[in-house]
Amino acid sequence: MNLFLASSINFVAQDVARQVFQLTKNHKLLFISTAAEGEEGDKSWLSEDREKLVRAGFDISDYSITGQNESAIEEKLAKVGSVCVSGGDTYYLLDQARKSGFDNVIEKHVQKGLIYIGASAGSMLAGSDISTSLDNPVNTANLTDYTGLGLTDVAICPHWGSEHMRERYHQEINRLYSHKQKIVLLNDQQYLYVKDDWYQIITVPIHLTP
Repeated sequence: MNLFLASSINFVAQDVARQVFQLTKNHKLLFISTAAEGEEGDKSWLSEDREKLVRAGFDISDYSITGQNESAIEEKLAKVGSVCVSGGDTYYLLDQARKSGFDNVIEKHVQKGLIYIGASAGSMLAGSDISTSLDNPVNTANLTDYTGLGLTDVAICPHWGSEHMRERYHQEINRLYSHKQKIVLLNDQQYLYVKDDWYQIITVPIHLTP
C-alpha cells in the first residue's frame, strides 16, 4: 500500500511523481474532483493542482464519483496506476464516497497496487476520521459518522501554517487537540508518504515547487 497525502498538490506534484514513477510504470491517473463540487467561488486551485500533475508526467483522466456506482468506479480504477482525490469540501466528499460505493472498493485496489494521492480533503478522506476538518458540515447534515476510509490510522490536518487558515486553526485548536486519534499537521510544502504501516512526513523545498 502506497499513499501520498498532501495539503496542496500544487507544491509537491513533481516530488510525488518522482516517487510514484519508481513504484509503477503505469502513469495513467484518475483525477477525482468530487470534493470541489461542494465548494463555491474561485476554484483556480483545482486547475493548478491538475496542471502540476500533468507537468509532472501523469496521463490524467478527469472523473467524479458523484452519481456513480461501485461497478462503474471499479471499471475506472482498473485502468489506471494512480488515483488523485482532490481538495474541496471534506464532508461532501465523504458523503459521496459512501453514496457511490467508492469507500467499499478503493481499499481493495490500493492493496493490489493502486497508488492513492490525496490533496487536502482527499488526504483527510484516506485517514481514520475526517472530523478534524475545518469545513462546515451544514450541507451534509445527514452525515453523522465521520469515519474515513481507514487506509492509514492517522487523521490529516492540511494547510497548517497557511495564512488563509490561521484564524480557523486558532479557533479550533482546542477541539483538534482533544481528538483521541493520531493527528498529522501538514503545511503546503509537505506530504505524508504512507507505505503499509510505515509513514514519513516529507518536506519539499520551495525552490523545487515550480
